[in-house]
Amino acid sequence: MAKPFGAIARIEKAVSSELSADQQKWMAEFTRSYNAKTAKSKSYTQDHRAHLADPRVVTGFKPTIKELIYQMVVDRSNGCRVWDIDGNEYVDVLNGFGSNFLGYGSPVIMKAVEEQLKNGIELGPQHPLAGEVAKMICDFTNYDRAGFCNTGSEAVLGAMRIARTVTGKSTIVCFNGSYHGINDEVIVRGTKKLKSFPAAAGILPESVENMLVLDYGTDETLEIIRQRADEIAAVMVEPIQSRRADFKPKAFLQEVRKITADHGCLLIFDEVITGFRLLPGGAQEFYDIKADLGTYGMVIGGGMPIGVIAGKKEYMDALDGGFWQFGDGSVPEVGVTYFAGTFVRHPLALAAAKAVLIHLKERGMSIYNKLNGYADKLLSTVNAHCSKTGAPFHLVSFGSLFKVKWDVEQPYGELLFLLMRDKGVHIYDGFPCFFTDAFTDADVDFVINAYISSINELQAAGFLPSGNQIVQPASNGKHTETEVNQPPVPGARLGKGPDGNPGWFVADPERPGKFKQVFTS
Repeated sequence: MAKPFGAIARIEKAVSSELSADQQKWMAEFTRSYNAKTAKSKSYTQDHRAHLADPRVVTGFKPTIKELIYQMVVDRSNGCRVWDIDGNEYVDVLNGFGSNFLGYGSPVIMKAVEEQLKNGIELGPQHPLAGEVAKMICDFTNYDRAGFCNTGSEAVLGAMRIARTVTGKSTIVCFNGSYHGINDEVIVRGTKKLKSFPAAAGILPESVENMLVLDYGTDETLEIIRQRADEIAAVMVEPIQSRRADFKPKAFLQEVRKITADHGCLLIFDEVITGFRLLPGGAQEFYDIKADLGTYGMVIGGGMPIGVIAGKKEYMDALDGGFWQFGDGSVPEVGVTYFAGTFVRHPLALAAAKAVLIHLKERGMSIYNKLNGYADKLLSTVNAHCSKTGAPFHLVSFGSLFKVKWDVEQPYGELLFLLMRDKGVHIYDGFPCFFTDAFTDADVDFVINAYISSINELQAAGFLPSGNQIVQPASNGKHTETEVNQPPVPGARLGKGPDGNPGWFVADPERPGKFKQVFTS
């Protein structure tokens, strides 16, 4: 039987050329402890690697932390918590990458899905919930019509197809930093020369030749859209980018709305993440901008797979020919495109969506005030700590979504997230995080303490730069401050780096009389 987490010696050898002796020691000890705590998850990953092709099990791979690259294998959840197969309990801030707005096992959703399971899962015939849920979505979004699919990626694909159908034009504008799913066309990168290239292997160059990728929120971009409006079918926006949650360019988007309206281009708001999360009317309500089409998913599915396209009648009619009625001479009069699928209007997803929408309507702004307030509390506390200690990151947010934003890229920044998991917070490097209705103030304090204690430990070990003060988290969720002066290596002294942040500096042997900053990129 193979050892479940051998190769620790190989890790120590691999890091020896990059890390100080103290850092090597910390890394080896942490790896042993973490591997022992999550041994079943690590064994599961290795046992199934040969036959399970899953890109997430290699995300963040780096040779020096190879023995730490595996996901927690989770087999139970409730409220805002998940349990892995080793029995470890975590407060989950990933929450299904944003699809779990009401919490795991929410009675609101469980009751609706269980009742539908008893009635059956009918695929093919029209389902009685379809019209009802479409009407509810229209009421929330103030759109005329809505159609269903299975994922946010499908909704984006459908919206792009509609735009090209009704305008007769080919070019779709999107923006650097936006995420629009896994369709070939939107996995794209642009250049300053306005050329588009696939952003992943296996995507043909011609697949993205009708995509125009521009910088988000700049005057130069507005001018390019004006100049090329005659060839643009739609401008597609992730209105608050999940990778850039602190950037909310209202004036820019208002001008995009004006340009597109003046030149017969559609404005598509991809609200798969922002929709029903920030406010009842999503980012369109936040910006007071009405897009022609909106794409949705995540929140309204209650954890079930669903995608939605909603929009103005003159565009949505391209899916079915528009309105007609029985008993007279009316016929479908609008040319249509093709958009369908076996699992579209899935009964379980529709049942969950109806339950979520009813609940959101009943709660009104109270649920948004609660969750947005949790994010405000987290940001104010953790960011104050980072400022005092010189930790080179801060948290940014919109609504109940929050994310780490590094001020200075760190060679071992991923250790922050590994430590957070070790301390009981389920989180991944680089991914947006979310609060759900299942959180309490005590849960938020738990997350705050995990951030603070992880920062302290990484600063003490020399993996993050440090200033004078370290705020020690208390078990009761209250925070006290103590003055600590703990250089990461002997002889290091405090100073400020080129970015203006505090950091530790040591004498540079190659430049007598000069100093170099340690442990920053």
